[in-house]
Amino acid sequence: MINFELETTKVVGRLGNGSSYKFSTFNNTVLDPMIRVRVGDTANVTMKNSIDSAHIHLVDFHAANGPGGGAAATQAAPCQSKSFSFKALTPGLYDYHCATPMVAQHITNGMYGMLLVEPEGGLDPVDKEFYVMQGELYTAQRHVSSGLQECLLDKMLDENPDHMMFNGSTVQWTH
Repeated sequence: MINFELETTKVVGRLGNGSSYKFSTFNNTVLDPMIRVRVGDTANVTMKNSIDSAHIHLVDFHAANGPGGGAAATQAAPCQSKSFSFKALTPGLYDYHCATPMVAQHITNGMYGMLLVEPEGGLDPVDKEFYVMQGELYTAQRHVSSGLQECLLDKMLDENPDHMMFNGSTVQWTH
């Protein structure tokens, strides 16, 4: 059995050009932690919703077979911890995210990551690995505005992002 712990947190992250955003995360990072298992492994996931959280959170693993990918089993109020297990059956790269309604708002705010299910024999060794995932923010302020940005629900519902990010930053991968 392989154990993973995810804890909900709030962090202020730099978007670029003097702007920042208050992200909701698992384990203090956007992009959330990369999780690796092999076909046949049993993953035991514990999701702790921090005492500082203002919302119910959960985690939905697209690699977990069954309804909701663990979402129903991990739904936790602030200061609660929930666990579930799943067996990795199919190799591939899968996302995971908070799926508490409004799902898109939890994802855009930073609660998403990837899980790699390697084949039974594992993958061939490589010199370097990169973990990069695109995200979008829908803010009340324009892209070039400085200061703390705030989520604007109307823009999110219209799918009109102000910021395209990679791993939670608009500038991290541009230099």
